[in-house]
Parts: sequence; C-alpha cells; structure tokens
Amino acid sequence: MDKRSKILSTSTLLLLLVACGGGGSDDVAIPLPVPDSPSAEGLLVPVETDEQLVDAVRLGFSQLDEDDQKAVAEAVTVDSSGFTATYNLEAGVDEHDYVKYDGEHIFIAPSRSMGCCFILEDQTVAENAVSTEDAALADGETRTIRILATSPEEGSAAEVSTIELEDELSVEGLYIDEDQLVTISSSGWWGAYGDSFSGVSLWEGQNTALNIYDVSQISEPDAVLRIGLEGGFVSSRKKDDTVYLVTRHTPYIEGFTYYPTNDEERAQNDVLLDALTVDDILPRVSIDGIDSQLVQSQECYVANAEHQLASSETGYPTMTLLIAIDLDSRSIAKSSCFLEPTDGIYVSENAIYLSYVDYSTEDVTRTLVHRYKLDSELIYEGSGTANGALYLSGNSDFRINEHNGYLRLVTTDFTDDSNDWFDHKLSIFELDSANKTLNLVSTLPNDNRTQEIGKPNENLFGVRFMGDKLFLVTFEQVDPLYVIDLSIPEDPVIAGELTIPGFSDLLHPVNEELLLGLGQNGNGLVKLELFNVADMSSPYSLGTSVLGEFEWVQWSYSEAQYNRHAFTYQANDQNPDRFLVPVTMGLFSEELGEYSESPRLYLFELKDKDDSTLASISEIGQIRAEKDWWQVDLHRSIIHDDAVYFINGTSVWSTLWTNPLEQIGPQ
Repeated sequence: MDKRSKILSTSTLLLLLVACGGGGSDDVAIPLPVPDSPSAEGLLVPVETDEQLVDAVRLGFSQLDEDDQKAVAEAVTVDSSGFTATYNLEAGVDEHDYVKYDGEHIFIAPSRSMGCCFILEDQTVAENAVSTEDAALADGETRTIRILATSPEEGSAAEVSTIELEDELSVEGLYIDEDQLVTISSSGWWGAYGDSFSGVSLWEGQNTALNIYDVSQISEPDAVLRIGLEGGFVSSRKKDDTVYLVTRHTPYIEGFTYYPTNDEERAQNDVLLDALTVDDILPRVSIDGIDSQLVQSQECYVANAEHQLASSETGYPTMTLLIAIDLDSRSIAKSSCFLEPTDGIYVSENAIYLSYVDYSTEDVTRTLVHRYKLDSELIYEGSGTANGALYLSGNSDFRINEHNGYLRLVTTDFTDDSNDWFDHKLSIFELDSANKTLNLVSTLPNDNRTQEIGKPNENLFGVRFMGDKLFLVTFEQVDPLYVIDLSIPEDPVIAGELTIPGFSDLLHPVNEELLLGLGQNGNGLVKLELFNVADMSSPYSLGTSVLGEFEWVQWSYSEAQYNRHAFTYQANDQNPDRFLVPVTMGLFSEELGEYSESPRLYLFELKDKDDSTLASISEIGQIRAEKDWWQVDLHRSIIHDDAVYFINGTSVWSTLWTNPLEQIGPQ
C-alpha cells in the first residue's frame, strides 16, 4: 500500500472513530460537509412554454442598468504517419485553427481575429484592422483559403488551389474530416473570454457560418453545404464526425435603449418588451438558402431561481446556443440553448462545460459551471459552483480539466489586501446525475491544508493537469513551480515546489517524469526550461535555454506562450522527441538607428527522455522568415518526417530537419 493510500485508510478509520465519539487529528483531511439535497431539476430547468422563454428574456433586458456598460471589454499533438497536427487541449477532441494539415495538403485561412483579444463591432474591424487579407481587400482582391501540396522528401510546398471567400465574414478556423474541409466564419472579431464576453449588446446582429467543401479533387474544391446562423461565434470542437458550435445571440429590438438614463427611455423600453413574441427572440438558421427557426423554446433552459446555487439575479436576454453538426449527413443533429451569462467554455472528451464568474453575491466571487453531455443530444447534466474567478481562453484553458469522473479547476480571487492581491484555489467536483449537480468534493487550500498556492502577490501563469498531478507556476519576482498530488480527489495536497528565476506560461508534460516549460526569463526574453518531476516532493531543473540572447535583441516573445496552437510537439518512440517554438524578436540596428521585428521558428530535440536524470534540450536550427508591416503576427508549424513547415501569416517557409541551413520561402 502506497503512502497516499495509507493516508486515505487512516482518514476513513478516524472518521469512523469521530462518529463513535473518538478523537481527531489536524493532519487528516476532513471531507467537506454534504449540502442539503438540491432540487432534482438542477440549476437549469427546461422551458415548458414559449411565454416562459419570452418572460426570461424580458426580465434580462429589464435588469440592464448603467453599471453593466462599465465592463471592459489533456493536450497532445497528434502524431499520425509521421506528421503533426493541431496541439489540442484534450486528446480525441479537435479544435478549430486557421491552419490544418492532413499529411498531403496545408490549408491556410485568412483569419483576422486570431491575433486579437477582444470582441469589436464589425465596423470597427473594417476601419482599424490591419492584416494580410484586409490589405488584399483594399486592392479589390478576394480573400482566399490557400491550399498547398507538400513534398516532405524535399521539404517544400506549392499552392495547388484556393477557395474564394465571397462574404464579409472572417474565417475563425478550419477542420478536416477525410475529404471534407470545414470552415467556420463570423461577422465579429472574436478573441478572449471575460467581462466583454458577458456584454448583451455586443451579440446583437452578429452571424456565424459553417461551410463544408468537398476536397477530394484538390484542384477544384466544391462547396457542398452552407449553414448560416443568427448569433456570434464563440468556440467549437470536433469529435469524430460531429462539429460542436457554441454561439451567442441577443434578440434585436428596434428602438430599444440599452442602459436607459431617464424615465422616458425606460417607459419606451417597457412598451417594447411587453410586445415581444417568441418569434422575435429565437434565432434563425439558413441551410443552403432555406430559412427556418434554429431552436424551439422547449429546447432551451433557464435558471431555476429557487435553486440553492442560483444567482441573486436571474433572467438574461442573451442566449448561449449549442449546436451539433453531423458531417456525415451534413445536417444539424441537435440544437440547445440556455439563458444565462457565460464567459468561458471547456470541452472534455465527455462534456461541454459553460462557466460564468458571478459577482452578484455580496463579498463573494464565485464561478458557476454548467455541464452538457458531449454527444448529438446535448443533454444538460448538472451545475456546480467554485469560489474565485475562472477565465478561459488561450493557455488559460489549462486551468480546468476532467479526469476519471472528476472535474478539477483552478480559480483566482482578487483581494483588497495590498500585501497579497491574489488567492488561488483548486476545486474538485464529481457529477451527481440523479440531482443534476456537480458536487464539491474538495478544495485546496482548506482548513486542514492551509498552505497557500503561490507566495504573497504572485499571480498565476502556467497551469497543467497531468493525470493525478497538477503543475502550477506563480510569479512576481521569481517562478515557484508547484506540484500538487491529486491521487486522492478528496484530499489534494501540495507535494513539492521549486523556486527559479523567470516564469513559464505553457507547460507541456513530456512523460510522467519530465515537464517542459515555455515562458520568459528575468530579462524579457523567451526561455525554455526542462524539469525533472519524477519525485513530486523534489522537482528540479535540468537546464534552461534562452532563445535569441544576442546584444541586438531588445525583447522577444512566443505566440505559444498564450496560444497552444502555435506550439508543435512530436513524441517519438525510438528517436529524440522533436518540437518547434515560434519566436518574435525585437531588434535594434545601431547602424540604421531603428527597430524591427524578426519572426523565427526554433527547432529543438529533447534527448534521453527515458532517463529523467539525463534528459536535455538541444537546438537543431532556425527558420528565419520575413515580415512586412501589414502582416498579422500569427505563427503555426508542422513536422512531417524530416520536413519542417513554418506558416508565418499566410506564407509558408520550410526546411529539412537534417539540413536547416537551407530554407525555402516564402511559398
């Protein structure tokens, strides 16, 4: 019996003794008290009538006030037949990205939103955005999806066809499904989750489109399906042959005044809300030009105001919609919606989790989480709440994870204490299907394990769940790496920590004993660090590599620090692992007296990974691309056998792993 199993057995025995009048111990983690049995309906309840849905929307609109407008706007790289694919959050669940590769062809979409971080009105995008496709449009050209055929033996690529984009929607990302290319487009410029995500008026008048192209004849891609949806694009995932879309829709009410400031405007709003009908509220869908209603009232959920987890304010005018699209039948399999705020999305292999940071309870910030089953039926399964705030997007998505039936998440509470602004907390939940609730199993820190996660005033950076372990990096002046043992969900414990300079944003588990960190050093340059975590109680560094440490480099950063899709990792059984890191460097020329940017792709090998005491990182070479002033700073990369492809914006540069000094590009 291992040490943690002994602790659990001892804990169980002591609990029995306590129940019989025996003593206790401060070293034993006491389970959380079981709350009163919640309503079997769950926090979200299905709508029964059209009028019930209309009333919920009316209530949501009527609750808007001036305060609302003050709001500021386990992952693996798939290795198939020697080539890498998109670096995803969860194995078996694909994510949309502006670059996709099927082993023969690279598909590159002209996405303007991938480089931004806020939702903006489409008019603002048109006036202020600067990117490759906008420059092309200014010259009267048509935006296109590029399709390039690869030649891994030569390390080259050549354009074989394009797909013209005729509408004004921006391409958010792509999927490949055998001989089908799926494109997802949006009328808005979409970026991070957060407060702006919860804004009501931002989602009014937005549209989302999903197109399917037959690319079996690669030289002549054929459009076979177009789905147009009322509602702005939020996120998507693909599992097997189903694409799951998450969109948001605010009904348009002509003459309605958001955030009224006088009695006349409020009275006019009341008249307009009284006149609302269900047809005014529910979004429409167009499939190959045939228009219909996307969802019925009875397929929607609203908050149960009587539920113990309910917010103090119920009723919300913006719908979050879940849509399952079957790529085999090329049809919508199911649509569902709920009228609650949302500011984060997480998708595991089993479920879609929608989260929301609730500030309505006095003196307590909490995160509400709703779980929907990840299948074509999109069944609501339950809700739970954790103290602290959980914001999700980019690499922050690693703060939430589902494993062996448990949902684990790391939240942060922003305090008013100048001596310690941040409180970080781990919460673990288990689904109670009968009562439609996510029961809180444990938290850390707690009354029995009081050690804080992070030193005073240290914010949270890299987070990574790996089975029964959790790695966290906090930072203010130095970089503490924490290792948390999750093997007993009822009693998580900080097993060890390591303090080093700099910090890591992206943590990649190489295997059970090695952890790779990507972040920055104390001088503002990109660094890689390899950690030995074989002994959870004594993690240590195996070495650091600083990228671009030259006297003419003023600063550097990697897109992979905040966007996992920019990182490429290829695990190999017999040979060293290979991985790619894009870096943008700020250079200063004394001769010219000016600054410039240099985008590069670093090629690395991780050697001796099977011996965690000897493992090391070795730089193989670099691909040096060129950047024009109008190019967006988007980087993706692909390894196929010995060929390496660096997608810089919409241009492709390439080389061979065995001869990185010879490079081809732009292609």
